Amino acid sequence: MLRKLYFRLSPGGRRVARRIYYLPKDIICRLFLKTDNLVPPKGMTFVGSGNFALIGDKFFKHILDTTNINSNEKILDIGCGIGRIARPFAGFLSSEGLYQGFDIIDYGINWCKRNYKRYPNFVFDLFPLKNDLYNLSTGAKAEEFEFPYEQNKFGLAILISVFTHMQKEEVENYLRQISRVLKPGGYCYASFFLLNSGDKSDFFCYDYGEYHLHDLKVKNANVAYDTDFITNTAKKSGLLLQNRFEGWWRTGYRQDSVDFQDIMIFKKE
Repeated sequence: MLRKLYFRLSPGGRRVARRIYYLPKDIICRLFLKTDNLVPPKGMTFVGSGNFALIGDKFFKHILDTTNINSNEKILDIGCGIGRIARPFAGFLSSEGLYQGFDIIDYGINWCKRNYKRYPNFVFDLFPLKNDLYNLSTGAKAEEFEFPYEQNKFGLAILISVFTHMQKEEVENYLRQISRVLKPGGYCYASFFLLNSGDKSDFFCYDYGEYHLHDLKVKNANVAYDTDFITNTAKKSGLLLQNRFEGWWRTGYRQDSVDFQDIMIFKKE
């Protein structure tokens, strides 16, 4: 019930509600606790619940364990939010490496630009695109968006909780764009809500075959995809599935999973 009420608010309304809800905790942390200046106030985050730093560190370790990247790599963080993945990479990348993040939400990008000033090889770009969960202030469409980065530039693309808030045509375009900007042998590390053909889900109750929606009024609130659709679409774009890790959103076995969401790792041919 609370989730549905939350989604009935406008993107701006959800932002205000979160700031108000976490305001007491944020004040206490600022006044009495020593905090990491790369960890934003809880009320400003929009990357889900849980400990910002611990979750970012867990993803970072898993990325290093499952890809061949080194400290000199060029990394593209798509939907970088307010820096949850950027933070652990700040202590890993050398001066020869590059972290390039972009997002559709201005206040996350603005916060990162202020707080990562001492990291000259960390760049944050704002590209406002329409999304009924996050941004209604523009008509620019994600399915038509061309990444403004050169071909074969990056060794790794990261998308955490991005495809879970995108429609089918948007996902197809992003996979094409990712393949274009990755160098041969580069990796794509992405999270999804995945369903196998014929699966039913009480949470994703609106079935459109290749994808399932949680909410019809806010379609990008949560989106699940058929596993074969994602695998085949990625393959058509030149991205071959290397590994898959099941999330605990269906199983409930948190200790056996990397994350709440499913993880897929692709490699460019």
